Amino acid sequence: MAGLLNWGRHRDASVGEPVDADVAHDPVVRSKVLPRFLTVLDRRPDPVLLDLGSVVGPNVNFFGERLSCRILVRDLFEDIEAHRRKGDEEGLLDVLSGRLPDAPNSVDGVLCWDIFDFLDEATGKQLAQQLVRLLRPGGVLYGFFGTTPIDLTHYTRYVIEAEDAFRHRPYPATPSRRKVLLTREINRMFEGLEASEVVLLKSSTRETLFRKA
Repeated sequence: MAGLLNWGRHRDASVGEPVDADVAHDPVVRSKVLPRFLTVLDRRPDPVLLDLGSVVGPNVNFFGERLSCRILVRDLFEDIEAHRRKGDEEGLLDVLSGRLPDAPNSVDGVLCWDIFDFLDEATGKQLAQQLVRLLRPGGVLYGFFGTTPIDLTHYTRYVIEAEDAFRHRPYPATPSRRKVLLTREINRMFEGLEASEVVLLKSSTRETLFRKA
């Protein structure tokens, strides 16, 4: 799903994908990095936010009300899953690249979620560099990087509960093996950005904030 949502001072709770009542049973994870991401964007006039996950209604409402921002949604997980089902990832980078904005220095923040856990190293590196190109100076990129080499059998929707908390909503994925990236490998992928915050969560995931000088 792709979408562009211009958020003024109106609110539409029906925007985006609904999250059903079962969300209350999903685990809540505290975040130390999301508040820093929000603080940076809050200081920027009319920020543009690029979300690489699916449209989640509560998140759209949250970011719109909190930042009064323009939100670009590009569900790259949907494209990854389509290629996985075919058993052929050739051409995946071209598909992912085609879903991104064209203009360099055009977005203030990027929500990567855990997308790089589902990409091979070469594809991940090239996608990361395209995101670096899109960020404006002073912009920020937020993502999760797993630290255990496991088979990934589900994707996760991160449903924002508060400025420092998510609920995790798993949904099925074609199984794939996670390639764990070392910190120095991640830093090389995002050459041109500085890792300003890195927090290891109990879920064996590095919550990371990058900033463009």
